[in-house]
Amino acid sequence: MTTRTLVRWSTVGLVLVALLWLMDGKSGAQPPESLSVLLEWFANPDHAPLYIAQAKGYFSRERLRVEIREPADPSQVPFLVAAGAVDIGLTSMFNHVILKATQNINAIAIGALLMKPLGALVAIKERGIEKITDLKGKKIGYSVEPVEPAVYSTMLRAAGLDPQRDVTFVKLDFLSLLPALLAGTVDAIGAFRNFEPVRVELAGLTPVVFNQEDYGAPEAYQLIFIVRRELLTRRPEALQRFLKAFTQGVLFVLAFPQQSKELFFQTLPQLKDELNLRAYDRTVPIFAGAPCHNDPKRWEIGQNFLFEQKIIPRTLPLSELYTASFLPEGCF
Repeated sequence: MTTRTLVRWSTVGLVLVALLWLMDGKSGAQPPESLSVLLEWFANPDHAPLYIAQAKGYFSRERLRVEIREPADPSQVPFLVAAGAVDIGLTSMFNHVILKATQNINAIAIGALLMKPLGALVAIKERGIEKITDLKGKKIGYSVEPVEPAVYSTMLRAAGLDPQRDVTFVKLDFLSLLPALLAGTVDAIGAFRNFEPVRVELAGLTPVVFNQEDYGAPEAYQLIFIVRRELLTRRPEALQRFLKAFTQGVLFVLAFPQQSKELFFQTLPQLKDELNLRAYDRTVPIFAGAPCHNDPKRWEIGQNFLFEQKIIPRTLPLSELYTASFLPEGCF
């Protein structure tokens, strides 16, 4: 082989290496961009699409390194987002609206995780309660003020009861609610429909569940993703890619519920018990439609409810509460 031939092949080799390097860069070999996500509570089946998107590599395909964190204090999640201590946080739609209207917190919603409310009144059939009117003369336990009493009062009025005269509301610590119900200290509790009814079943009893939206209360988004406003202009592509990958997680959960269930508990084996296994199945349908949080009617009705109940002093333009700029095309 001549020197000229060797030079020619060396040149071809360098060109091939350069092309491969460029192709590798275009296929996503750039360093991944980091995003932190702070849950509103400890990890549980409510967060399945997030963990599925991570386990299936959907985030990494979008050149994202997503860190999912649990909060030390759940009440501080929106404030940590507003302060820039975390990129994305989870909170309820009601909580978000309240904090915006009362404290003008520097946060805005970019998508939803759970599309329907999980709130419900839960009672026990063996105690003689089968319909919501059976709660007349009974005690109802709750833990979160002022939203829960307002929601449950609305439900009772829709059923023809007077919440001030016909029932007694009892404020309890959240962890004390179920023990109080099982012990008969209260006759119904404000609860999450995908968990507390399972706990009642595991106690050998029959739960009776009254979903809030079935009795006149707003159908709010249960969990939404919020970010600090500055992130909208500082890292718009990262937010868009995050929701794209998250959507793939949602679609996988809905299309392959059993496979996603197995993957979820492989990822978080410490959660694999009868309670979480059953709760997972009851949670899956509530992911349908996520992350599309852009129904203005739902935001208007929810905000007006809080205003009419005197929980917030004013209503806000919807553009201050949420943005649809980063949602996938299927949301429109």
